[in-house]
Amino acid sequence: MRIIKRQILSISLVSSLFLTGCGSERLLQLKPLPDYWEAINFSNGSFEPVPKKQSARLLQTCQDTKNVVKMPKQYRTLDTYGLYFSLQNIGTYTSPIELQYIAQGNQFYLTCRSQKTFRLSAHPIKQADHPWLKQTSGQDRTPITAPTLNVHTSDKATKRKQEVVDVSNQVQRVSVELPSKGQLLLIEEEDGQKETIFGLPASFTYSEFELSLEKTTDGLPSTTFTLQFKGDQYLNQRDVLRNLGKRPVKLTYHPLPDALPADKTIPYLTFRSTDAEQPVTKTISLRYETDVKDIPVHGFNGIGDDNKKIHGFLHPNDTALREADFRQLSLLSDKLAKQVADELKEVTLETPQGNRADVRYLTLIQSGKLQTFDVYLKARANKTDVYLKDIRTKKAAKLSGEVAANLLTEVEE
Repeated sequence: MRIIKRQILSISLVSSLFLTGCGSERLLQLKPLPDYWEAINFSNGSFEPVPKKQSARLLQTCQDTKNVVKMPKQYRTLDTYGLYFSLQNIGTYTSPIELQYIAQGNQFYLTCRSQKTFRLSAHPIKQADHPWLKQTSGQDRTPITAPTLNVHTSDKATKRKQEVVDVSNQVQRVSVELPSKGQLLLIEEEDGQKETIFGLPASFTYSEFELSLEKTTDGLPSTTFTLQFKGDQYLNQRDVLRNLGKRPVKLTYHPLPDALPADKTIPYLTFRSTDAEQPVTKTISLRYETDVKDIPVHGFNGIGDDNKKIHGFLHPNDTALREADFRQLSLLSDKLAKQVADELKEVTLETPQGNRADVRYLTLIQSGKLQTFDVYLKARANKTDVYLKDIRTKKAAKLSGEVAANLLTEVEE
């Protein structure tokens, strides 16, 4: 009998703690919401926006982490899309989520490439749920597993205006086809020091491109050598050498394999100059890695370096945020936005008190994910309490003293 009473008392205490809100909970739950993402159809060389309903289905499919399978060994590639965060006009840039439909026999998949890790996930789908998918026929093929290289060499007479001639008076261009995963790196070596200077992740939209070297002279006794990556839907470049010496820089191309082996550094070209004031011996190499590491990568024309920052906006309504109406928007400092986000990672849930602030909403955004809160203020004798209430879950918490005071200053301005 005593044991039963103890158990009942224990259960009562736990229930009491739960009901009074004791204990911490994570209120910060940033999510990619369909209303803030727009899909672009890249198929057949077009760049056509799609209806909101279709964009929402694409995003929903990619977010379904329970419905993920291994990539089939053979498949045919179908339509390609990009999912873009639609609030980039307020300065929160993020690289797109790449999507491609593939099929193996009568089984169809939507593959999604993470804009953060660049890894692929394959989601089985029913064609009836994706009625816009028209191009479905074709032969299943085995995809390449390593970047393939096709070297095109021509003489000096056929070079483009700014292309570089090597020591043999020839011009070289390299056609590159990337596999469905991994990244291509450019590694610079000079004076025994190696540095990764460029990273290009695998992509559906620029899986094939041309690698070439150009030089420009800016009117002074200096020459800049630039590696150019050019494709039907992609253009990016990287300066690799600026020569200020009196002697010209000589260029030598190294022989390249038909395909880049994984995790091996392959010499591509070497610059040499015996100038007394600026001697140069620099080698640029290519390297293929199957995983995309945390290095600076260049996505769609360089957009996408903002993924790690949290931004905060105060706004009176949803329209002000969507239309980037800066007459009504108030941007929080990165420091304050991070303080609020960190505070919401572990809070005690409470019922908000007081009245909604005139500005009403606070929205936190990171990497295309966002969360919007109602802002409540309760004036007391010596201070004003600030409460944030998630508009979706209706859960709320009171901010601590310093963070509340800093946010209150922004709300009252």
